[in-house]
Amino acid sequence: MAGMSGSICLSGCLVALALASASVHALTARVENTPGGPQIMVDGQPVPPRMFWGNPGAGGAVAAGREWAEKAFEFSLAFDVEGKGTLHFRFGQNPGEVWIADVRVVEAASGRDVLKPGSFATAEAFADVWNLWPPGEQNTVGKVNVADGTVHVVLTNPPQGKWPDFHFHSDQNLSFRAHTRYRCSFRVRAVPERSVTTALYSVDKGTWTRIGSPPGPFLQQVAIARDAAVNIVSFAAPNCWQSPDKETDWVALDGLCREIIAVNPKVLLLPRVGADAPRWWLDQHPEALMVYEDGRKGPKASVSHRQYRADAAAHLERLCRHLAETFPQHFAGIHPCGQNTGEWFYEDTWKRELSGYDPATLQAWREWLRKRGDGNADRAEAPDAKSRHAAPHGLLRNPALERRLIDFNRFQQDEMSDMVVALAAAARRGTAGKGLVVFFYGYHYEFGAIGNGAPICGHYGLRRVLQSPDIDILCSPVSYFDRQLYGTGPCMSPAESIMAAGKLWLNEDDTRTYLDPRKAEKTQEGGLVNLEQTKAIMLRNTAQAALRGFGTWWMDLPGQGWFADPAIWQEIVRLRPVDEAMARRPKPFTPDIAAIIGEDSVCHLAGGAHRASRPLIYESRAALGRCGAPYGQLMLDDAIAGKVTAKLQVFLAAWSLTPEQRQQLAARRPSGVTRVWCYAPGYLLPDRADVAAMREVTGFTHREVSPPSSTATPTPEGSKLGLKDSWGPKDALKPLFAVDATPAETLATYADGSPAVAMRRSQRGLDVFIGVPQLTSDLVRALARLAGVHLFTTEDAALWATDAYLSIHAVKDGPLTIHTGRGNAITDALDGAPLGRGPELKLDIRAGETRVLRY
Repeated sequence: MAGMSGSICLSGCLVALALASASVHALTARVENTPGGPQIMVDGQPVPPRMFWGNPGAGGAVAAGREWAEKAFEFSLAFDVEGKGTLHFRFGQNPGEVWIADVRVVEAASGRDVLKPGSFATAEAFADVWNLWPPGEQNTVGKVNVADGTVHVVLTNPPQGKWPDFHFHSDQNLSFRAHTRYRCSFRVRAVPERSVTTALYSVDKGTWTRIGSPPGPFLQQVAIARDAAVNIVSFAAPNCWQSPDKETDWVALDGLCREIIAVNPKVLLLPRVGADAPRWWLDQHPEALMVYEDGRKGPKASVSHRQYRADAAAHLERLCRHLAETFPQHFAGIHPCGQNTGEWFYEDTWKRELSGYDPATLQAWREWLRKRGDGNADRAEAPDAKSRHAAPHGLLRNPALERRLIDFNRFQQDEMSDMVVALAAAARRGTAGKGLVVFFYGYHYEFGAIGNGAPICGHYGLRRVLQSPDIDILCSPVSYFDRQLYGTGPCMSPAESIMAAGKLWLNEDDTRTYLDPRKAEKTQEGGLVNLEQTKAIMLRNTAQAALRGFGTWWMDLPGQGWFADPAIWQEIVRLRPVDEAMARRPKPFTPDIAAIIGEDSVCHLAGGAHRASRPLIYESRAALGRCGAPYGQLMLDDAIAGKVTAKLQVFLAAWSLTPEQRQQLAARRPSGVTRVWCYAPGYLLPDRADVAAMREVTGFTHREVSPPSSTATPTPEGSKLGLKDSWGPKDALKPLFAVDATPAETLATYADGSPAVAMRRSQRGLDVFIGVPQLTSDLVRALARLAGVHLFTTEDAALWATDAYLSIHAVKDGPLTIHTGRGNAITDALDGAPLGRGPELKLDIRAGETRVLRY
């Protein structure tokens, strides 16, 4: 997922670019609501929300082939390093052999040696200066032999398949003077050819700062983005969070910002900084560490530790104030990151062992219970891990029997969202209300796949976050599901509800482009093999963002130059007229299909509930995205408030509803809409599970069933509507529900013949029950027809449309018949080429190709 680098390259301090902040205008960058939706405004003027994200600390790679090659790089620093420097060599994660010789680090002008010379002469000389990592038995991949002035590295595949971070490094005793140029040189060869990464670091109390390396692609990509008129640059930056006994040293951060400004004088800086507690702080507060069910202490401070929360907020405020004062014409905002991959979900969420057993969490849990009137709060313990893993009453927690587990799930959402809100307030204070405040949060769809149940992530406190006035932008990566060449590139979150709350949604687009040098990882992560494929996917993703009103940054996650080709950036240039048109539209993107998730419903998922929530929530986006009409992603409370007006409303997670919410859903239902009730709608009341209570929500009489599998097979009535094959999880799931329905109302049945999918018309509109926890594109398409939704195509395709613009990405070879619904001329929206006239167009298109039309 989204990454953070812990080290930053400072090749050249560029002191001459220091800004006289006292005499210059300080820009204001905020998100403001407009008739067409939230937009970034800089000094009151709209700015297209297209950005570049780079990793400045990821340089250092040099090519090594079969023949000896000389390599060298120079560097200088803006600060002294007193006996804390070290030189590292890394070799990648592929078997083979590497030879290195004649390593020197010297002052460039005088030739004075900084690294002890002759350290490769013998094995004894090598051991006196260099160290292998990892040590001992943890090193399962690398062997080093030293002879005749050469280090010979032999790499083999690890026996368990997982590569450690094998490397060797010099002792941490090198010294460097500020504003002095140094040169590192060596010879290298490899069989087979590979990249070898080398870099120098300063190590101070566990903080690693990159001070020198071969040039990386970061600034090159800043320049390419600049030439495409993309001036907002986000980047991994040092947070400079140092112990109170030391004066804060901003040199590394300031030097990095000045390097970027030197490349693009119009740049708007949006640094990403870590808000996790640093090593020195954890040493002073060992009780703050997260604790897992097996007693293991994790590497991160618990978000429930109040001193950590306060100290992190205080430092973030100072950091923002420093940047605003130092770079008033360039500092556009801040993106604080923490917990798992920096994305504010609990560390190790995807692993088996559960967290929540540290003293700070216990204290906060008791306080949470106390505020809710629990008389036993002072003696309460966190629910044991065995109970949290278990699902004794099925995949949905029963409030009458498992109230404590449900409450603990709610508590975890509150704690994480409160941490985000506290940091946001600090950032707002630090920027004096003039800078963008950005957070990862709200991955409602993506976390349906978590093995221990979605609630353990802490991301279902989104409404609390949306109520904060201190947040401008929420973001996530483009979903890691269905992002491949023939996929839809879905969004992780209820983006339309986020936008309706006045926050800009931003997709972090870390597509593995054709420039990704990795092989196995690239294939696993849907990587692209050539420029043509890369352009098609970047156009697919960015056109979706433009039509839905999203921001994006194109992310070179590991700093390997994934976007170091101007030809890729031409897709943003070509899309700019569409961005500009969307900025002027009179209303936000409001599609006729709405997918709806309730946060409290998710908090009732038991351990192992991914067997239902993965196909229902996580994978539903593939079906919705291929149905032939655009869809939106919304929150249940917006539907309860009567704010969702889509013709087809698909309630993916609405099994937990209070009596008041049930009444409001019915009373505020727009006239004539079709509501689709998935899996277990209305099954849970605050005090019990009740099958009979489902009728009030859906209009059907429900019953629990136990077929041998949870798959559904179309009936003749379903086949008439276009349903073809059986679908659904093959496992027998509990609970599973059927309804009383006539044959004419029944569209699909379980293996036992009971109705799994049924529809019924009434005075309030059309209601559809889908008991099987999964959707298909055929099913969504059939329901869209019933609801009167306009289908732009009746075949599978990734499609978005609004305001007479249509983006279509082919998931199979065409031609594809497009139904615009109007007789206007149809043109290519990017180059103006005429394509035909509506209402129907037969579009020649290849699988994996993206087109943007105007009709």
